[in-house]
Amino acid sequence: MDFLDLCKKIIGIDSTPAMGNEEVAKFCADLCEQSGFKVKMQEGTLDGKRQFNLLARPSVKSASTEEVIFQTHLDTVEPGPMGYWTKTDNNPFAATVEGDLIYGLGSADVKLDFLCKFRALKDFTKLSQKKPFVLVGTFGEEIGMHGAHLLMESKAVKSKMAIIGEPSELKIVHANNGYIVTEFLIPFSQEELSYLENQKTSPSATTQEKVFHGKAVHSSTPQLGENAILKLIEYLAKLPEGIAILEARGGSVVNTVPADAHVEVDGVVTFSSSIGSKLVKLVREFQKLEREFLNFEDPSVFPPYPTLNVGVLKTNEEGLKVKVSLRMPPNITDKQIQDWLSHLGRVATILGVRCIVERISYSALTSLESPLVLGAQEISKQMKLQDKPIAKAGGTESSVYRKYGIDCIVFGPGVSLGNSHTANEHNSLKQLEKAVDFYGHAFKRFCL
Repeated sequence: MDFLDLCKKIIGIDSTPAMGNEEVAKFCADLCEQSGFKVKMQEGTLDGKRQFNLLARPSVKSASTEEVIFQTHLDTVEPGPMGYWTKTDNNPFAATVEGDLIYGLGSADVKLDFLCKFRALKDFTKLSQKKPFVLVGTFGEEIGMHGAHLLMESKAVKSKMAIIGEPSELKIVHANNGYIVTEFLIPFSQEELSYLENQKTSPSATTQEKVFHGKAVHSSTPQLGENAILKLIEYLAKLPEGIAILEARGGSVVNTVPADAHVEVDGVVTFSSSIGSKLVKLVREFQKLEREFLNFEDPSVFPPYPTLNVGVLKTNEEGLKVKVSLRMPPNITDKQIQDWLSHLGRVATILGVRCIVERISYSALTSLESPLVLGAQEISKQMKLQDKPIAKAGGTESSVYRKYGIDCIVFGPGVSLGNSHTANEHNSLKQLEKAVDFYGHAFKRFCL
């Protein structure tokens, strides 16, 4: 199977959060074993599904136990509405090639990068190395970096240097934003619960539904998309105060700007206290916070300020769940982050809303004087790529590794802005080839 066929094959394997990464991890493990790597599968569990970290090492032992990590996550986000995947005949898993571009879920973010690293390292499995490589494929990156946490907590690798795969257009990324996920639960009032119970036996004839469409993009750049949930909320704000909501939903993962949202309301029923009214007030507080974010500019990243994304909206038996992600540039202090989170907590208490901070990944920064960054710059110069390191708005697994004293760079083929977490996600075949060359040079630079 040639490289392009492998790319099509790995895109065709569903490794979304709903499916888990077991199938794609086993595919990559077989590929590595057939090429002479020594493979270990590290099992974990996430959302009740078996998940795996893949570790592929040289087949010969080296004197040093300190390894150089070449790492890529093997999971993807959910594809969103299939009809938006016009380049792949409405099937995000059916890789399609047009000219220099290959389309499909995970083409840029980031499964094809694993194949680039595999291709670069497969000829060196029997070569003695001063610092041996370890090719790593992780699970659960898109919903909490769970595989990277397991890898570090279990001490499955010993390293001071890691090259993390994410689409960067072949630019060296030495810093990335922090990432926070917060969940709010707006409980139904007793009036609302009684009304909904009656609806089961005597459905109202005055209900109406409305669907909203937006444009999905990665939540690190929400200004490039159109948030369908926010359109839904603006619609609710124009309706009578306290209107009955039977169902509301939008988005599937919090790190993507939602492309679709739906609400069902009863136009003739209102309540003194409703989930709809509280939702509008909560989102108005989010919008105030976004305006405050504009005062905290960091020109090293794009966008140059913190961002907020209302990514998931869903009614359940208790009430209305809202999930929000925030991106914090490297210049934002831990104290400032805690102040903002405390403010959101106070707002939630006043509204009678439950607030839970599900995840905090602080920003990561590797010194420009690090041997890893300096070495990567020399490789980029040699390859006539951009050699000036940049910062990335999105969060990456380097936030996990940095806590363990590991210097990291993020690097990979493909465009991130307006492409990752979006229908018709694509990568450049030419950039894939250059990434293979970069990783080969990195092996020679850092491992030999």
